[in-house]
Amino acid sequence: MSEFDKVKDMRQKKYFSMNKDRKDGNRRLPIILAKPERDTDRDKERLGDKNMAKSSERLQSQPTIILRTREGENRAVSPSQRPATVLRKESETQQPPLYHLAAKHAGGDNVNPLALPTEMKSSVKLVDEAFQFCDGALEFLLDQNDFMVVGCLGLQGVGKSTFMSLLAGNHPDEPSKNFYFRPQSLEHHELGGHCTTGVDLLVTSNRVILLDTQPMLSASVMDRLVQQENKKFGGTEFASTENAMEIQSLQLAAFLLSVCHVVIMVQDWFFDPNFLRFLQSAEMLKPSTPTTSQDEEIIEYFPNVLFLQNHATTTDFSPSQVKLMQSVYNRTFLRSRLQIQSGMGIATGNIINSLTPATCGEAMNLFLLPEIGEIEEDGHYRGHPGFTELLSKLRNQIHGVARHPITHTILSEKNWFHYASKVWDGVKKSSFFLEYSRLLP
Repeated sequence: MSEFDKVKDMRQKKYFSMNKDRKDGNRRLPIILAKPERDTDRDKERLGDKNMAKSSERLQSQPTIILRTREGENRAVSPSQRPATVLRKESETQQPPLYHLAAKHAGGDNVNPLALPTEMKSSVKLVDEAFQFCDGALEFLLDQNDFMVVGCLGLQGVGKSTFMSLLAGNHPDEPSKNFYFRPQSLEHHELGGHCTTGVDLLVTSNRVILLDTQPMLSASVMDRLVQQENKKFGGTEFASTENAMEIQSLQLAAFLLSVCHVVIMVQDWFFDPNFLRFLQSAEMLKPSTPTTSQDEEIIEYFPNVLFLQNHATTTDFSPSQVKLMQSVYNRTFLRSRLQIQSGMGIATGNIINSLTPATCGEAMNLFLLPEIGEIEEDGHYRGHPGFTELLSKLRNQIHGVARHPITHTILSEKNWFHYASKVWDGVKKSSFFLEYSRLLP
């Protein structure tokens, strides 16, 4: 029998055997046929091992993206299975995402820097009645550098707290009980007492830090010191209560001259030589402040000083009177390092047409404000546009003045607070004030 006949006979026997098993109801396991090993090697040689490996990796690495329809269907389909109308409808109605910035309180661990800060309804204490530095204002300060510090000094009853409240945003027609800085009440006036003690702080919405102080050289402050049993102030006993009151005022003034961009000297008449002498003494006693506790670098900083005459009369707005005021202030502070010519003043910025450098002489930081309740009468020449407009002009000048850096590094609001705490501690421990008190009568 030939080879061909043997193969044919084997196939016939195998066919009859399979039919017999199928008829008997026996199910046989399927047979998986694979390429011979030599055929696989031949394919690898033809395609190359590297190409086959890359093609397999590419097929395995392709992700399958499952999208959920917006029509309320619960099934998930791939983009290729979705109808074109559904895709077009979603692209037309899809809205950009909305991001909500939720901020925690300033005392929390995570504070959102983009959230609006807490709005202050009234002032808080920076230095209390016992001349201790308070940290209650820290929660209203931010870690940002675009801010301004404005302080106010003046004698008792000249309108410091009222002016600072109006500068902060209060309207003159509002009740005084709603002011940010509480002014003197009728009871305080009758008893000759003062309302503000220590230093009060307020942060406005445009990031201006306002500091209002207790009255300088005040008899009411001295009376309060007399009533205290302990006459020690700052750990040192002075020769008299009057000297303790003056040193207390000088320390507050020196503190403001060290931490403010602008210091406003409020007066209600022109001029008080005792108050000007007091300001010169505060500038002389103001201690230099090191940058850090480890650094020996000394900072000599002098702020912009604005002389504000409150309750000005009509004659005070005449060019001759303004020229006389500016001449006196310029001569008094001729050798001073305080910035008294910073572009703020009644004779700058075309506030009043008759008050210009040509008619009033060299301009300086001098501003006049009339009475708040002054009534305009027909045909009556006042010499000024009115209290509200003058206050708006003054606010713009203060906010637009050049801010000299307080330290050699840029401070944020919170860093300024810590710097002010260190300055206040240095002022209280300075020996300059003790030596000056020995020279007082």
